[in-house]
Amino acid sequence: MAVGSRDISRRLNPADKLTEDLLIEILSRVPYKSLCRFKCVSKQWRGIISHPDHRKALPQFHLHDLAGFLYSSRDRSVGHFSLLRNFAHVSAGGRPRIRPSLPFLPDCELFNLLDSCNGLLLCRRFETFGSGAFDYVVCNPATEKWVALPGFFSKMQTARLGFDSAVSSHFHVFQFMEDDGHVKGVEIYSSKTGVWSHKDNGWGFARIVSDSKS
Repeated sequence: MAVGSRDISRRLNPADKLTEDLLIEILSRVPYKSLCRFKCVSKQWRGIISHPDHRKALPQFHLHDLAGFLYSSRDRSVGHFSLLRNFAHVSAGGRPRIRPSLPFLPDCELFNLLDSCNGLLLCRRFETFGSGAFDYVVCNPATEKWVALPGFFSKMQTARLGFDSAVSSHFHVFQFMEDDGHVKGVEIYSSKTGVWSHKDNGWGFARIVSDSKS
């Protein structure tokens, strides 16, 4: 019986014996990138690291961690108007960490960058130019991972991306349903459920969404 107990003890993860307060104290001393990786250790660690109450104690992303930023510019040298994707490298030395052309994304005739949030990009993808039908793609240009959201759309609406790795590993996409510029409701995609949900305008009066990032 004693031998069996020793076998079970050897299989236990030593980190499981740490109290939550002690674990937070240890994690508060590691770099932000390491903290993100530690979310994969266990469900307990992910819950502790992602809990909003621990934000002040644990490392967070800071502006000086920024390697650069992605932006679009207009190209009028071709027969039709198009956008060029560019990456401005702001950190000292080294090569850019991403390829601004985003070559890892699936082939299509037109891509529009719509929004960015904490390292993720929201794109509108047209498989054929001039068809009018499109879908949404969310990608991480640093890891070159991407996911195409379900469903195709024909009417372009204001769409925005929400993501905070300190709170959750999942993201949300919000597509505002507008009529004559007034918001009638919002379609919400959750990467956790993998489906769209609809919410009606609950304000009781017309609202206008400003397509501005200021």
